[in-house]
Amino acid sequence: MTTFIYTLLKGGPAFTVEAVESGFLIHRVEGHDSGFNDIARAVMNNSGSEYSAFPRSDGRGGYDCVHVILHER
Repeated sequence: MTTFIYTLLKGGPAFTVEAVESGFLIHRVEGHDSGFNDIARAVMNNSGSEYSAFPRSDGRGGYDCVHVILHER
């Protein structure tokens, strides 16, 4: 895994991480909408051969969760 993925797995002030069978979920922390949206966009922009990212809309033009599915190597 890249440094980017390892950094995500640590969580942060704007998001928590939940492990799931195929990868992990990144959940927004309430009150950190803007910061989480930036992180969600970075996750989506960096997806490719290592993982796929599937964001969930919060219904207000932002995101509240991103499902990251790790690709097997």
